[in-house]
Amino acid sequence: MIFLCYPKCTTCRKARKWPNSNGVVYEEKHIKDNHPTEEELRRKVKRPLLIALSAILVLNILVLFGCTKQPVTPSTTASEMPTETAATTSASSSWSVQESSAAVTSAATVPSIEESAIIFVDPYIDEAIALIDADRRQDSDIAFGYEPKPLYDGLHQEEKAMYDEMLGNVQQLEPCSYIAAQHGYEVLEMAMAVSHAIITDHPELEIYFMIREVVEGNMTTALEALYFMPWDAKQHPADLATLREEILRFDAVCNRITERMQDDFSTYDKYRYLAVVISLITSYDYDGIGGWQVGTAYGSIMGGHSICQGYSRGLLYLCQKANLWCETVDGVAGDNDAHMWNIVKLDSGTYFVDITWCDTLGLPGSPEWSNYFMLTQDEILVDHEITDGKVATGTAIN
Repeated sequence: MIFLCYPKCTTCRKARKWPNSNGVVYEEKHIKDNHPTEEELRRKVKRPLLIALSAILVLNILVLFGCTKQPVTPSTTASEMPTETAATTSASSSWSVQESSAAVTSAATVPSIEESAIIFVDPYIDEAIALIDADRRQDSDIAFGYEPKPLYDGLHQEEKAMYDEMLGNVQQLEPCSYIAAQHGYEVLEMAMAVSHAIITDHPELEIYFMIREVVEGNMTTALEALYFMPWDAKQHPADLATLREEILRFDAVCNRITERMQDDFSTYDKYRYLAVVISLITSYDYDGIGGWQVGTAYGSIMGGHSICQGYSRGLLYLCQKANLWCETVDGVAGDNDAHMWNIVKLDSGTYFVDITWCDTLGLPGSPEWSNYFMLTQDEILVDHEITDGKVATGTAIN
């Protein structure tokens, strides 16, 4: 049997599970490089095999119509690496699609949020664990705990008071506003700075919260909290009950990922496990189809589409959940484009991890994917420039 697919497509991975679990032998071909000819489609095969092939082919062609529009995987030269593209269109998350097709086990039984999280993320976790088990790395058995460096610590007393109040409102999805006529424009400026500190310190909040301006005529008259669905590029005000459920789903998926991380993984493999899960779930959002989510942890952990900020914020949040040392790094790469990646810590020092470039160069487990995992300072500076002063102290281990 021939299995035509786009290897990094979530639906293709799901479709592949059926023949794998049922012992069906097949030849896998990349649909972008192996378009079936009329002769191949008309080739006489046993009817059951033809039915199976037709079903899989139709499913993949329909779903992959959009997937195959992505540019060819870039080479390792800096000029060909992806650039950051602001998302301009709204798109429902891959979670929503998969939940509708897999979460409802019967007409009368709807799984709980935790059960839905398992249905969604366990296939990716299983694949990641199998990949790590097939090639264990014993680099570093010492794990360094997550060390938050909140912007909160750099605020003055009045800003901290506003931060505490705003944070409580955002976590409870409560209304929050600052009116120029009542508070003055200095307070509005402070509110903007405080909201930035909050979403930087709490990656889980930026997936659904922002401060927006209230404009009358050509004047900003107030600032107010806006709560929106994580996948909504236009940030329409969300139904709060629906939003609460989505927040709980996101939290349940993140918890499931970290809970299933194997205790006997080396520290190197713990980082690799988290990076591989993200890489399996998401793809680089070349066409800006992912909406607001592409720059957040939601995009890389549930949404299925990310840019560099989303990949980096996703790994940061999972490391925070898993109590692993991690920070984000700001810089430029490729065609001198703004870029973000991560820095992590082993007992031999700190290393850079750029899941964005890992993911665009190859599939997890391939040498190409590993080219940007656990890099030294000298290795990353070949095609990246660091603008925030971060330094990797480790020696080469790959």
